Amino acid sequence: MLRVYIVSHLPVPEDVIDHVGEVLSRISGVDVYSLLMEELVDFALQFYDSVRGQVNAELLLSFLKSITRVSSYTLEKYVYVIDVDAFVPGLDFVFGVAELCGDVAVVFTLRLRQEFWNGFYRIEVDPRRLFRERLKKEILHELGHTLCLEHCPNRRCVMSFSNSIIDVDYKSADFCVECLGKLRRIVSWRHKL
Repeated sequence: MLRVYIVSHLPVPEDVIDHVGEVLSRISGVDVYSLLMEELVDFALQFYDSVRGQVNAELLLSFLKSITRVSSYTLEKYVYVIDVDAFVPGLDFVFGVAELCGDVAVVFTLRLRQEFWNGFYRIEVDPRRLFRERLKKEILHELGHTLCLEHCPNRRCVMSFSNSIIDVDYKSADFCVECLGKLRRIVSWRHKL
């Protein structure tokens, strides 16, 4: 059984939680939980780079890994969802970060909000619905990394690399056939351990 904990300082929309559960249920039995952690933004701001005006994603991920207690008896994954802007050295920004085959990932939602892109990128969709679709994609993308998936060359796959919000909008909120097959093999192998 795969357990996924989506932890945020703001309530994550129920349809996002349901979608993540539906997609992952095709791989394995799964339980998806939503948890509130009010101090999450305070944790993130410890790693705020005032020169860049962003949070250092790698340092925050390392910190969150150090405080997350993962059961050694089940396959557990934690995705922290934080409404801040973040970067990793060498990139202007990131939508999320995860350690490949790790247990913890972080999704940064500030740039997933259409208000951030007004004046640069226009799309005629309800902004709340658009945000939820983008959030589904980024949560699944970072979960894919924790489940040992690397970036996929199929631009429609949720595991494709997103260099811009346009890339996020273009890809689907699901794994391609190849990535889904890899995930089934990985999770099946992990359950045998």
